[in-house]
Order: sequence, then structure tokens, then C-alpha cells
Amino acid sequence: FFLAGKMSIAVSARALFRSPVPVAALFRSPARRVSTADTVTVTVAEAQSKTAAAMRKIGWDAEDAALQAEIMTAAELCGNNQGLVKMYNPSLMAPSPGAAKPTIERETPTSAVVNANQSPGMLAAVNAADLALQKLRSQDGPIAIVTAYNTSTSSGQLAFYCERMARQGAIGIALANSPEFVAAAPGGKPIFGTNPVAFGIPQAAGPPLTFDMATSAIALFGVLTSKAKGEPLPEGVAYGRDGGFTTDASEALEGGAIATFGGHKGAGLSLCVELLAGVLSGGAVVGQCESKKLAKSWGHTMIAIQPDLLVDGFEAKAAAVLAATKASGPSIRLPGESSARTAAERTAADALPIPKQIWESICRTAEHGLPEQ
Repeated sequence: FFLAGKMSIAVSARALFRSPVPVAALFRSPARRVSTADTVTVTVAEAQSKTAAAMRKIGWDAEDAALQAEIMTAAELCGNNQGLVKMYNPSLMAPSPGAAKPTIERETPTSAVVNANQSPGMLAAVNAADLALQKLRSQDGPIAIVTAYNTSTSSGQLAFYCERMARQGAIGIALANSPEFVAAAPGGKPIFGTNPVAFGIPQAAGPPLTFDMATSAIALFGVLTSKAKGEPLPEGVAYGRDGGFTTDASEALEGGAIATFGGHKGAGLSLCVELLAGVLSGGAVVGQCESKKLAKSWGHTMIAIQPDLLVDGFEAKAAAVLAATKASGPSIRLPGESSARTAAERTAADALPIPKQIWESICRTAEHGLPEQ
């Protein structure tokens, strides 16, 4: 997840959805689908188009369906656990009652606020990222900032939005807050969200460098997975009802809390994300509402920076830093390197392995929509 020899600073549930298809199978000459007992392998275009069709069938217009399908497929492509798993229960992806298209507020030449109007977090985030880049390009300064609020669903893989900006030559920074799942310290009640932060750095050769991390010791999805599978949590990532560490996922979710990573340093970083993504965006403010979950207004902050307005030769200098870092010790990999390699392999093979149950749910929804209640 970070510079890795044998070190890991966060726990991921990604392995749960890693394909059992051998790597060689991904490079076979393209049959339309390759199936195993648990996995279906389809082309990238088919995965995205079928997901978009499913999203249209449950109520989204063509534009919003296509955007959300693109975001989920991109996460799936690099092996991120924020991808097409969202379509396992498609009713949760349907438009909220009263939801409307995002609108723009408080606009200046270098900034804006996106009112998501209860659109999904993915649409709020991509609108904010695209608008930040647009504002960066339409003025002479080196920076633009756009926030978003009034959404209450996950924005998915935060690195997607930073990479989207970085592919256009801008440095992208993204922050997001969420409901109270994380305690600031042992014995404390949940106060922060998992509060991720992500960065995208443009590179002259190859895809952008991306770094995307939750400020919690384990992602909420990891806790939910452990509960569903009846497995213990790793040591030191969650608190029980008594405020001490627990490995019981149910207790962590019901009366306990998730821990921040890195003790007080993680707590400080999570607090800053809460202030910069939650408060600055105009989202629900902990301490001023009953709960962020009930308020249904979570925040995002997107920052776009044009590096060549601040320094000459940024990409070459960044490349030198990355090369020196890689050469500084054995078995060092850069943030996002493994995900980028996975995405490149799957793109080259035009083969995307998807858990069979998820693919069946997507296809069923694309054809029939949501089941009648």
C-alpha cells in the first residue's frame, strides 16, 4: 500500500475479490468470456457497457450511468475493492428519492462548491474533479479548488479522480469524509469517517503516480467483510465496547470503533481531512448535527495544481525522485505501482476477471432492472 518491502500500514480486503484465473489465462486470444467456478472474464468494454446498461435500467440517465460505470470499471481494472462489487446489490445504487443533478454554488474564477443534491458520491466527486481541472485551465494561476457536499454514498476509489486530473498534466489532490466509524484514540467514541486522502502526480513516461489511503487502520469494507465471513479482524485495528482493542468485527461495528492508523499521527491526519473535506465543503459538521450518517451530507475537496507555473521541469525532477526512491533499497515499490501494473496487464489482454455472482447481478439488472418488491 505504501513503500513496501515487508511493510504494510493498512489492511485491504482486495484479496477477497482477487481473481483465481491464472495470469496466463488473461492473455489468451479473446474469447468473449472465460469462466471458472467463481469468476467470469469479460472484455473491459463489455464490463463497462453492461454496467452502464444496468445503471440506466435502475433509473440513471445515460450520462450519469456511463460516468458511474466508468468509475467502477476503472477500480475493478486495477484490482481495487471499490469497483463492481457495488453492483452486487444494485438497489443500493438506484437514485435516492428526490435526488437531482449536481449544481454549482459559490463560484469564483479559481473555486466552486458542488451541491450534489443527493446524487451519489461518485458523481459528486467526478463533477468536482472535472470542474477543478476546468477552472485551472481557464485562468492564469497555478491552483484551483472545488468542494462538494450533500451526498451520502461512497465515492469509491479516490485515486480515480486524482489520476483523472494527473492524466491532463495537473497534480490532483482529493480528500473525502464520511460518517462516524473511527475513534480518535482508545476509549473514544466514533467521531471521524475513514477519511481517505489521495494524490495524483503526472509523469512524462507512463501513467500518473497515485497514492490513495484511508486514515483509518482498516477500511470499513474490511470490517464488514470480516463480519460477513465470521473471521477475526487483524490485531490493533479496531476497538471494542470497553475501549480496548478487539478482533471481533461485530463488536467494532456495534458499540466499538475503528482505530486510526499510526496512533496519534493518523488521528491528526484524520482530523485534518475532517476539517478540509467535511467542514470546508459545507457538509455535515460533527458536533453540529445528530450524526453525519443521518445528516446525509458528506464532503469532498478536490485540488488541481499546474506544476509548470510553479517550477520548471517538474516531471523530470519528480521522475528523478521516484527513481532514487526505487533505487534506495531492495524490494521497494512506489504507491500505486502494483495497481497500475494490474490495470496495464488487463488492458493489454482486454480481459477483466469479475466475481461470477457480481457479473450475474450486473447482467440480470441490465436486462430486467430491480426485482419487484
